[in-house]
This record gives sequence, structure tokens and C-alpha cells, in this order.
Amino acid sequence: MIESLFNERFLKDFPLSQYTSFRCGGKVKYLIYPETIDEVKIIIEISKKYKKDFLFIGKGTNILVSDNGFDGIAISTLKMKKTTIKENKIIGECGLEISEILNICIKNSLTGLEFLAGIPGTIGGAIKNNAGLKTEWISEKITYVEYLDVENLDIIKKERKDIYFYYRRSGFRNEFIWKVEFLLEKEKQIEIKKRISEYMKERIRKQPLGYSAGSIFKNPYPYYAGELIEKCGLKGYKIGDCYISEKHANFIINRGKGKSQDVYNLIKIVKQKVKEKFDIDLELEINIIGEFK
Repeated sequence: MIESLFNERFLKDFPLSQYTSFRCGGKVKYLIYPETIDEVKIIIEISKKYKKDFLFIGKGTNILVSDNGFDGIAISTLKMKKTTIKENKIIGECGLEISEILNICIKNSLTGLEFLAGIPGTIGGAIKNNAGLKTEWISEKITYVEYLDVENLDIIKKERKDIYFYYRRSGFRNEFIWKVEFLLEKEKQIEIKKRISEYMKERIRKQPLGYSAGSIFKNPYPYYAGELIEKCGLKGYKIGDCYISEKHANFIINRGKGKSQDVYNLIKIVKQKVKEKFDIDLELEINIIGEFK
């Protein structure tokens, strides 16, 4: 039934190594691309009926999937991109990529989100993880968020003041973030483009290239995870075809043939060494999916 409902938007035994930014990981039993919130509800209802685990994924830029894969349903948001412009407000769905929302900002002469330039994920993931820089956060530009309670399938609207946001985190856990309203300001297109370009140059200057999921660990205030890892002498440390970046130690790079278990083992070594040397427990910024040794 579900296969006929989604047709070409329903894929079986899909290799998540083709989906995630790490370019590693096993197959997911089913990968489905809903286009509406009602379709998301249908997928969840069927998942519960047949007792299948499910998860939500955007661009796969902050997840590490086990080499054994995921024996359930991956619900991709990448076809949920509807937008509405109201003067200096943008209402956008969760599957909009950061680059797409920035292009919408340029087209409509709206400023305020330029600091997100270079972040490869989607709006949904950016809100859940409160994406941003040291002094600028996506949560500061939000007026409200609408999300789906996966337990009772109710759609709930929350104002910004009622949502918990902190460094690299939010109050959202298992909820399906559906859409958000941003409150921005008018600005000349040339100025918006200039700021986006500046943020992009700075991100390229600081961050390494290659298959990665961005920063692996959250910065444990008042320290920087990359600096702690570097002081442990782990820059360049490798397992298999994966290694800790020599440019920024909070990045793990897959040269192309690495396994998820290699990345996971590097994570374990980093956590162990930083704990031994500094008595600090590093907290993951990425999400781990599936079983690892």
C-alpha cells in the first residue's frame, strides 16, 4: 500500500552512503520522500501499525549511520520546500536547504540569515540543532515553529519565547519540525550578497574539505573542542580511510572508502584522550544511527 502511494518517492534497501555527507553507512530498509505533512502522518501511522522504527533525515549532513544500516523507515524532508513571503517574513518548510533559503533572502531583499552561509543542511536540522556561529544563532530570527507530535500526530505551533534554545541544541527531540517563520529586515541585494560571500570565505578558510559531517563535538564552554583534540596530539590520526583533519581537529574526514565504524572508533579515541588529559567529557554534535561496536 505505502509503495503504491509514493511510487518513485519510495525506495527499498537504499545505501545511505549515497545520501549522507560522510559517504559511509549501510542500507536503510525503506527511504521515503513525503511532500506534505499529511504524507508524513501516513508514513508514521503505517510505521506504528507494522512496528517499524522510523527516523527523519534532511540532507544527512550531521549523522553517522552504522555500516549495518537501519532496518526501518527513513523519512526524508528534501521534497518539503514550500515557502511564503509576507513583507519581511519568510515561512518555509523543513526541507529547504540553507543555500535555498539564502537565495530566497537575496531575491526578496531580506537580511538576517547570512551567517548561515556554507552550512550544508536543511532548515529543519538547523532549527533542531540551533545552527549558527559564536554570536549568531538561527533561533534569534524565528517567530514561531510548527511541528508534528509523533505520538498523537497533532500539529503544534509554538512561539519563539516558548521554545528552549541553547548552544547547538533546542527543546526538540523526536518531534517532526515542519515549518518555521523567520522575521528579517529589508536590505539591498548587493549588501546581502556581499555578507554571504564574506561568511563563505571565512568558512572555507577555517574548515577542511572532504567527506565529513562538520564539527563532530560541541564546544565545552569555555573551551574549543578542536583545540583540546589538537593538544592531545590527534591531528592527522587515522583509522582505515578516515582521519582527524590536520586543518581543524574537530572534523573527521572520510577519504572516500572509509567505514562508519572507522569514524566511530576515531570518536571513541578522541573522547578517551580528551577525558584523560583534561577530564572533560566531549558531547557529540552529530547523531549516531544504528549499532556500532
